[in-house]
Parts: sequence; structure tokens; C-alpha cells
Amino acid sequence: MRALVVAAFSLTLSLGAAVGLNLQKLSMRKEKEHGTKRPPRLQPLWCIGFMIQAFDACGDFIFIGLAPQSLLAPIGGLSLGFNVMLAPIFHPSEKVTPNVMIATALIYIGTILTILFAANTNPTYNLENLLTFVVTKLFIIYAFACICFQCTLLWHGRTYGYSIVHYCALAGSFGGECILFAKSTSELVKNFLLDQKFDDWVTSLIPYFFILGMIVTALSNVNFLNQGLDKFDALIVIPVYQSFWNAFGITGGLVFFQEYRYMSTNDGIMYALGISITLVGVSLLVRERSGGKRLAQRNAKADLETPLDIAKEGKIRQRRLRSAKEYKLNELKSDV
Repeated sequence: MRALVVAAFSLTLSLGAAVGLNLQKLSMRKEKEHGTKRPPRLQPLWCIGFMIQAFDACGDFIFIGLAPQSLLAPIGGLSLGFNVMLAPIFHPSEKVTPNVMIATALIYIGTILTILFAANTNPTYNLENLLTFVVTKLFIIYAFACICFQCTLLWHGRTYGYSIVHYCALAGSFGGECILFAKSTSELVKNFLLDQKFDDWVTSLIPYFFILGMIVTALSNVNFLNQGLDKFDALIVIPVYQSFWNAFGITGGLVFFQEYRYMSTNDGIMYALGISITLVGVSLLVRERSGGKRLAQRNAKADLETPLDIAKEGKIRQRRLRSAKEYKLNELKSDV
């Protein structure tokens, strides 16, 4: 019951996150329209969006200590639904189509399944437990894979140029790692406030390492996400970003806190099914938005063509055909 209450509050925070992101995107769009290039910190709208996200992050930090990470991480997928409703309001050029509604419905169905069949228990962890989790073989492999993934993306982006996948994958992976550091820090803070356990903060530097990791990954998340929003449509960036955020946030909780131990076989199957349905919805949403963007570009190109341009293009094609025919005739004559 407590986990469901926490999930409801987290859903409210997801709405705030969608509002904050769209305000930041709106601020950057207005800067481009007015031809100004002020850094984000000097843009009032961007700062308001950032403060909303910071407030949501504080709420997430509180609630993440009260429910399993594998339960809270999928709820972030519901912000896609809020984004579908809010993006056309903040950005009138971005339209919602029936396919977008279908994709959003799939995301909601998948997210509800993951919430219903996620781990229901939420043990309290102390510093000793967290240190034990850090040195497990499975987590070491997972951490190494995350580092390799991010380093490869950074190298590829610097070498060949950053695409929407680079920005969203880096932002999402850092976001998923941030929730892992936040969950660990929240557990230690909870022990400090409720059980008066001061030793963890006095005898070890590990709690401060968790705090530093949370700050670094949070700032990296904001940096890459804002670069993606600055260059691409919000209705494309946010779904791709959210899919990577979910993947890393969910996997991190299952691997590090070993939350899979508290799930039955049936729960695990339904949980995986929910994640799969969510990812299918995200994939459809990205495909729909990418197709719509290509269509808009073709229409814009067609609108720019005047009757004179079309006539000139027709004459050029006729000249090419005439030249090809003359070339073939010359070849025949030479053969004779």
C-alpha cells in the first residue's frame, strides 16, 4: 500500500518534470527566434523550468527511499503521456496524431503492468549492505558495461558528430545512474534521521561518494538532455531519452539492490512484459515523429518551388533525354 501511495506522488512529480522540460525547450526556441544566444542560466523561462525540475528531484529523493527502485523507475515513462499533451501547447508546430495516441496508450499499459508486478518489499539498507552490493560480481559487470557504453558514445559523438541518439542515450544513462546514487544516499539519510545512525557518516567517505556521484550524474543528465532539446523536437527527444532512462534505472535497481529476489517467476514475466510493451510504445512514438518530420520537410521543399522552378526542371530533363538519345545514335553510327 505504501508503495502505491509513493507511486501516486511520483506520478504527480512526473507531470512537473514534463512541464519543466517543455519550458526549457520553449526558452531555447524563443532564443533562436529572436536571434539571441544567451546561455541557459541567463534565460528566465529556462531557469523556471530548471527550478521545477529541481523541486521534482527533491521529491524523488524523498520518495525513492520509501519504495523499490524497480517500481519508481518505470513511472517516469508516464511523463511521456504528459509530454504528448503539453508539447503541442508549448510548441504549436508539434501535432498529436492518432498514432501518437496509440503509442502513448501502449506506454501507459506497459507502465501500469510494471507497477503492479514490481517488487513489493522495500528493505532498509545500511552502509554495510550497500558496500556488499558494490562488490558483487553482477554489479561490477553492469558498472563496467555502463562505463564502456558511455565512453563509446562520447568517442563516437566527438569523432563523427552527435545525433539525437547520442544526446538521449547519454542523458538517459546518466539519469538512470543518478537514481541509483540517489537511492543509496536516501537510504543512508533515512537511517540517519529515523534511527540516529551517525557512524556511517563519520567513519566512512562512501556516503559522500554517493552524494558526489548523484550530483555529477544529475548535471551530466541535464547537460546532454538540454543539448538534445536545443537541436531536436521535444516529442522526439523525450521518448528516446525516457526509454534509455527507464532501461538504466530499472536495470540498476534490479542488479545493485538485487530486487529480483523479491519477485516470483510470474511477477518477473509480467514485469518483463510491461517493460517490453512500454518500449514498443516508445518505438512507435519515435517512428511516428520521425516520419512526420520527414513529411514536413518534403512539404516545405515543395512549397518553396515556384512554377518557374518546375518549368526549368522540366527543360533540364528534356535536354538530358535529348543528349542521351544523340549519344546512342552516335554509338550506332560508329558501330556501322
